[in-house]
Amino acid sequence: MNCRSHFVKFCVRAALGACLKLSAASIACCLSIAAGWAQTPEQQQLWDAQRAQAQAEAKVRAAILAQQRAARKADPMAWVHTLDPIPAGGWEFRAVAPDGSWAAFSTDHQEKRSGKMITLWLRQEYPEAQRSDGGDVYLSNVEKVQFDCGNDRQRVLLVIYYSENNIAGSQQQMESDPKHAPWEAVVPGTQSDSVFQWACSKAHHP
Repeated sequence: MNCRSHFVKFCVRAALGACLKLSAASIACCLSIAAGWAQTPEQQQLWDAQRAQAQAEAKVRAAILAQQRAARKADPMAWVHTLDPIPAGGWEFRAVAPDGSWAAFSTDHQEKRSGKMITLWLRQEYPEAQRSDGGDVYLSNVEKVQFDCGNDRQRVLLVIYYSENNIAGSQQQMESDPKHAPWEAVVPGTQSDSVFQWACSKAHHP
């Protein structure tokens, strides 16, 4: 017996138990409601069929996703080439994850320098939907990042999330007050480190 059947029987028993405390007129009404909870063989068959269909569809989606991931891992650049470089924004390809789970771009548009500090825009693309801290689903985002090349740290001043790849679709923005935006250490060997090294090379060699 499945969980749904147990639940229905429990509800019917609870309803009938409550009926014993009611008047005769109320008992008739209560029994009719309890009967409405009863599960017919046709309903059970329909629910079983719907559950089986949902499980089959989920299995197909999982298989397709596994194939897509395997293809991206085998040739990450093949996925990168499907993205729009958006040259009008000055975007240049910077890096791609070994398994093709993300690609990074940068631009020197609106770039700002001050001593060993440099602020610029970065862009990231994803083949699979991501979720922001605010719960928004996105496939691409841009960040306005400030790099402190003298102290090996960085901080994000502004993030814009886009529902589609190539910074398209609906967008959600999150901005930090520069006076309170927290600094983050740059960990060697990470994606952040490679971008940091590139950005600071621009700061040292304008």
